[in-house]
Amino acid sequence: MAKSKAMPEQPKEKKPVKLIPISDPHVGGTTGLFPYYNGTDLGFEPHRRMTGNNGEWRFKNKPYMPNAKQYQIFKHFKESAEKIALEREDKRFIVVLNGDIIDGNHHHSHQLVTENVSEQNAVAIWTFKYFMHLIGFDKNKGDMLFMGNGTDVHDGDEEDIIADELGAEILPDGQNTYDFLPMDINGARFWFLHQGATAGKGITQGNALHNWMRNQYFTCLEDKRVIPDCVISGHYHKNVYDIFTRKDKKMHGIILPPLQYKTRFGYRVAAAEMDEVGIRTIDISSDGKVEVNAPMLLRAREDVVIV
Repeated sequence: MAKSKAMPEQPKEKKPVKLIPISDPHVGGTTGLFPYYNGTDLGFEPHRRMTGNNGEWRFKNKPYMPNAKQYQIFKHFKESAEKIALEREDKRFIVVLNGDIIDGNHHHSHQLVTENVSEQNAVAIWTFKYFMHLIGFDKNKGDMLFMGNGTDVHDGDEEDIIADELGAEILPDGQNTYDFLPMDINGARFWFLHQGATAGKGITQGNALHNWMRNQYFTCLEDKRVIPDCVISGHYHKNVYDIFTRKDKKMHGIILPPLQYKTRFGYRVAAAEMDEVGIRTIDISSDGKVEVNAPMLLRAREDVVIV
């Protein structure tokens, strides 16, 4: 018997979600994420500029071979994707690329694999298509991809091009990239922004994030706005997680680690600090319970000179 139009539609059962936010890979910088390919089977079509000769890429004006640090990052990136794939179970994947996807051509930097931004875009697009292949990303299973704007000096407006090629979701304003993205996942409210509270150092690390969440809590009350359950940012190339609690409300605050080792500028401002490179995922149950997972970090080795 055909269903009467007067009968209300049955609500679809909510599925648990694995949220995969990634920030600051800086593809195109010599210390950032860059794919390594030596001619072995990737299980995925190599980019036409990947020659397989010691991982060399053939750009228009010069060839480039990934360095040892980039090999370490890409290996960790690949292993993290494979781990995420094993954790799918019955979950939907929501991937959020949260800014500074490419390094761009800025400040007359010599730390670039190519000064041609369109070539950096091509590498980034291939790299994240490969990542989505590894995790088993499938829109037919309800998986979704969102793209954020990063620092203008790095990304400019290139995220729009990358978002188009990767099939990022169109947002309510008609754009396919965001500067600030509020999102409800199974009833839990998330905020995504590239640059939020500062990370801090040493004993003060996380203090600014905690205070920022407290301010947002009271601002939301005053504005009669939904208080977020989780705020996710990046930009500061630090791995920070803090929780703000007020009465029965818990707010998670995350500053995402980068997929980039320190540049020369990084050594100028934080030479003695260890690099923390990697990915952190969040699980959201079907009823909106948020669980922030331990980060998958590639900790830099301390190369001590012994004399």
